[in-house]
Amino acid sequence: MKKFQRVLFVSAAVSALIAPMSALEVLKDDDKSLEVYGSVRGYVGFGGSASATDTMNQGSIAATQAWGPYGSALYGLQGNSRLGVKAKVGNLSAAAELGYVEDSQYGAFRQLWGSYSFGSAGALLFGRTDTPSVAKALFASDAANTDQGQAGFGGLRTSNRKLQLSYSITGFTIALVDDSGTIGAVQNEAIPRIAASYYLQNEDKTLDFQVGGAYKYYNLGVRAAGEGNSRFVGGSGSAFHIFTAVKSQMMEKSLYVSGMLHYGMNADLYKEQNTSYNDGAYAHTEWISANNSDIHRVGAYVESGYKINDMLSGVLGLGYQWSAVVGHTATTSQLAEEAHTMTVMAQLPIKLEKSLTLTPQVGYYGGFKATGIDANGYASGIESRHGLLAFVRLRYDF
Repeated sequence: MKKFQRVLFVSAAVSALIAPMSALEVLKDDDKSLEVYGSVRGYVGFGGSASATDTMNQGSIAATQAWGPYGSALYGLQGNSRLGVKAKVGNLSAAAELGYVEDSQYGAFRQLWGSYSFGSAGALLFGRTDTPSVAKALFASDAANTDQGQAGFGGLRTSNRKLQLSYSITGFTIALVDDSGTIGAVQNEAIPRIAASYYLQNEDKTLDFQVGGAYKYYNLGVRAAGEGNSRFVGGSGSAFHIFTAVKSQMMEKSLYVSGMLHYGMNADLYKEQNTSYNDGAYAHTEWISANNSDIHRVGAYVESGYKINDMLSGVLGLGYQWSAVVGHTATTSQLAEEAHTMTVMAQLPIKLEKSLTLTPQVGYYGGFKATGIDANGYASGIESRHGLLAFVRLRYDF
């Protein structure tokens, strides 16, 4: 199947390069339409990293061990390269989208859903698509980590595709989301996650606003011996997050400023918050985990871009996130681990034609983590990690 996917995407890429169109409209007849589309995304560049661990003694550095700097070449085809088809017949709509790399119960399908529109009364959707509790992609531009470079360094994820039943009306969407990763009833997933958001765009499309969040209750106490969840004391607990995002365009849409704020607890369990480090690779790595603990995260990301001319733009992004592991026993709670992560990213997108964009990007992704924090607030160790990525991303949409 994977070999077939790769052959399919190579064929799609060649077809796209010789077809001067944004999408292939196969059928358009009264209330019926069928459209084929895709996006091919590749990158080439360099990644570097350095890290160090300080052993602490009552607030003083007892010993230091450092690694790096290291460097390596970066090149490849992004896993979120895609090929899809959208269909509409009357009030019914559907989409099926294949991804170049997609590790899920749905095989190669990134998107697989159908919806029915009730007109002014809203629309009902069932299938696999992005949950409403992630920020829309228009609020962040970082191309690293498969277009999720800001996630874990201040920004919220902008994609998390799950099976869901959702209802949307006038910008508001609420969904029951299956996070189990398997089809059918399994322990811990008897209660679907509740996710919701509200999105608003003003009349002249110069202001975008979104607010949303999600809540999930986990109950693993009934699982067989050895299968209990180590995150929660007693096997049961909650996960949630909330966020808001805004983008404002000025100077006849030549200048924009966007940003997002988010707070959550244990939202990494359903993969919509995370704390990351970068070791010079194109993808980030999860940095913290917890046993009998809650992980709290609060982050902020801001970005600004300026359109220099029809071909050239400039983008700058800044992010910061604080993460804290609060350990629990039957009677006490205490801060056990703390991480501070941050990013600085700069891009120079070059639009060679309507569908083809070449984007040089340089980004720093760093932070430090205090571990073994005792009742007096002293850490037994402090780990710092720094990643620097410089690459060019080519994106062709058709």
